[in-house]
Amino acid sequence: MAAMDRDTFVPLGTSIVKLLLLASGQGALATAVGEGAGLLAKFRRTLEIGGNRAVFADKIADDTAKQLLREHQGISEADWHVAARLTATLIDRLSKEERLAAGYNWEELRRTLLDLGGTDLRSDLADESARQAFDWVLEVACQRVADCFTEKEALASILESVEEVRAGIQRLADRPAGASQTRAVVADHLEVVRDLAPDPLEEREREIAELTAFVHGAPDVWYAMEAGMISGKTALMSSFVLNPPSDVHIVSFFIRRMGGDGNDWRSFSFVAGAQLAEILGDEYTEWASEPASQNTEFRQLLRRAATACQSDRNPRPLVLVIDGVDEDSYYERPDDAAAKSILSLLPRHLPEGVKLVTASRSNPRMPEDIVCNASRVIASLKPSSIAQEKINQKDIETFFKADLAVDIGAFLAACGGSLTIDELRQLIARRRHLENVPSRDVKACVDHSPGRMLMRVNVGFGDREIPSYTLGHDAVLRAVLRELAPDFFGEHDGVDESAWWAQIRDEVLSPYREVVLKWVVNRAGEGWGRVTPNYMLGDACFDIMLSHDVLFVLNVGRYREVRRRFGQRSRVLRMVDLECSKVLDANHGELPECLMTSLLEIVELRCALVEVSIYCPGLFGLYVSCFDIAPDVMLDMVLSIDEPSGRLDSLGELMKAAIESGRGCIFLPYLHVVLESLDSCRHLRDKIMCLLVDIFVSLGCVVSGSEADGCESIDLEGWINEILISSRMEEDLVWLRSFVKGVNDLSKGAYVLEVFLFAKEIAERIEDSRLRAQALAGVADALARVGEADRARRVAENAVNVAERIEDSRLRARVLPGVAGVLARAGLTDEVLAMAERIKDPWERARVMTELADALVRVGEADRARRVAENAMSVAERIEAPWERAWVLPGVAGVLARAGLVDEVLA
Repeated sequence: MAAMDRDTFVPLGTSIVKLLLLASGQGALATAVGEGAGLLAKFRRTLEIGGNRAVFADKIADDTAKQLLREHQGISEADWHVAARLTATLIDRLSKEERLAAGYNWEELRRTLLDLGGTDLRSDLADESARQAFDWVLEVACQRVADCFTEKEALASILESVEEVRAGIQRLADRPAGASQTRAVVADHLEVVRDLAPDPLEEREREIAELTAFVHGAPDVWYAMEAGMISGKTALMSSFVLNPPSDVHIVSFFIRRMGGDGNDWRSFSFVAGAQLAEILGDEYTEWASEPASQNTEFRQLLRRAATACQSDRNPRPLVLVIDGVDEDSYYERPDDAAAKSILSLLPRHLPEGVKLVTASRSNPRMPEDIVCNASRVIASLKPSSIAQEKINQKDIETFFKADLAVDIGAFLAACGGSLTIDELRQLIARRRHLENVPSRDVKACVDHSPGRMLMRVNVGFGDREIPSYTLGHDAVLRAVLRELAPDFFGEHDGVDESAWWAQIRDEVLSPYREVVLKWVVNRAGEGWGRVTPNYMLGDACFDIMLSHDVLFVLNVGRYREVRRRFGQRSRVLRMVDLECSKVLDANHGELPECLMTSLLEIVELRCALVEVSIYCPGLFGLYVSCFDIAPDVMLDMVLSIDEPSGRLDSLGELMKAAIESGRGCIFLPYLHVVLESLDSCRHLRDKIMCLLVDIFVSLGCVVSGSEADGCESIDLEGWINEILISSRMEEDLVWLRSFVKGVNDLSKGAYVLEVFLFAKEIAERIEDSRLRAQALAGVADALARVGEADRARRVAENAVNVAERIEDSRLRARVLPGVAGVLARAGLTDEVLAMAERIKDPWERARVMTELADALVRVGEADRARRVAENAMSVAERIEAPWERAWVLPGVAGVLARAGLVDEVLA
């Protein structure tokens, strides 16, 4: 034909556009699309990606016509029409899952379409000319689909990511009022525990052994540890939680008015409930409403979580750890009608498999409202000399000799958080009605505070360190109160009852709290910018203003300043979610009109941050390998991605690029932070384990090479513990704790081998057969490269066994050749030949034999490679589908050429 009419291919272009519309989430429009060209203008108005118009039906039709005209003349117009119509029919049958399974490879897509009925359609055509037209149109169509979905920005993945973000925003809109994401609550709790834990725990080996024996084998269910103030109870409990015994699931709560999880039953039900909800895979966690209903809700949640732990393949106890029972706010007003203790939420009979560990002072007594009838095993904790060395009465007396010490202690107690030297200076000046208090005077007092009087916290941003301070212990708070109001005490130290101390605290600190509130209001009125105090951007300030006038801090300018100052989108997103939930909860889900404008502006800011946080395949690898982006910047980019699978994909791409560019060990310490954000996504378990396998294999290869990249200095034992805790995979990988013990002390060769064996153990616990086979093949390949031939063979054989059990023939065909190549490189050529003989499909068998021939060439067995390649050629020639035959033959020819058999290739 002299000129090819592009209208011939409009049905083809229309089908591809429908595929794009479906991928972009516009299913209704895709359904309405007909085969005529009249609706193309409607497409142009609807489908736009990144400001550039997508490829539309008329453009696709035109490109197809030009390509076929250039390459394949001599076919009748009728044959082209039939070929285009049949190909369009096949594309309309293509599901999203089948398209994604093709891996954006046009040749793989062609095979998929043939499997969907293309082979039958082709065989029904009248003559060779029609069949040739069909083959050519199908090939070009698959190339066009691949182009549409895999251009530089990976259009298909971007479209999917856009929809995922849209769905994520919808989920936020649909979440229950006052609810928070379970994973975020658990992540915040783990930060609290890490802040409380010593590094390392010293002189407590016996106590840890006793706790381990209790949770594993003792018949008792309640272990109550008692000791006086400053004995090291919290240090022991936090270390136990962060480093739990094997085959145990721990849910913990650290009772603190400041610097802990909270000190009332509502905080306990929320934080502990989130950890229980995580076991069950619940996405959201809500704050408690009414005390009576919460008793039932928490107890049901505890029973369900305990049942889940007992129903696992390896049943394990659920251990509930509660530290600081004596600091429960219940003791502050135990006679109030509304008084309710944390322990009152526990059921009368603890569910089977649940054990309870508590820590407190011996005085006060257990709350009166407890219904749990489990008998307590009381264990007296010997005071830690290390804890006592950090704070004593002489330290307290020394501190209060300074003129500003009492005011400093009072403001730190009243603010609910931490304060910098400049913030303390401003507040003291207000309190004393002075124009100015010299910073050097405040600094001198703070810097010379001994022991644990004050705890230093870095609230800086970027490379700038800004020290901020909190009170070091409850004993310091009581000393401050005695200094402020000595008449309450006389010659005594006060009554050892929490209720009495709470009353004194509220009354004595009230004037200081008023100063803080007025200071915040005045500074907020000046606007939010570079001179805004750090305290006003934190949780403590928001909490104290929540019961005063929250509108001053519920301001979009505050969140913009957090974004500018700290440069982290993820921090702002987390802050917005948490604080808006607090406002909803405080107003029982009904917002006053005065808050609506502020909330609308904040929601718009959140949407804008989420929109620019989309996973674009290839972009993260580009940043790491080509632009030398700092790890903390990349971490923020990853954490800002709302959709969990996109976050995991971006993490995998980032780590792969970092390792390949020699920067892997710079990024490894950040891995656990991202995994922690995915800890409630049970559906991603296998993918997370695959990622860990890839990282271990890459780590071993880097260390074994000449360029160690600093990886040999990594504390692998500590790093693995962090991974286990953050990914909440103790039940899957708890064996790794004992397996990895002492690895840091091994020689280089032994270290590398252990790393590969870690990877193998993880791979064997992947449930999905395809992913497990691929992961095992990667480990076997790595073992072969470092000369561990016997181990490589065993792992490779395991990979083959797994791959052969894959029921889906297409998935099996994608996995087996790669596994066969690993097996061959491990020296198991006979096994590969035997495996090939068991394969019935000639296309699949030819690919496996090609991999074997290639491996034989690489080890110098040219004669045997030739025989295997010739056998593969013979099998390939029996493949009926031309494109499948064309897929295999170049690979076989390449093997023959590398074996030096050029004449055979030409023939």
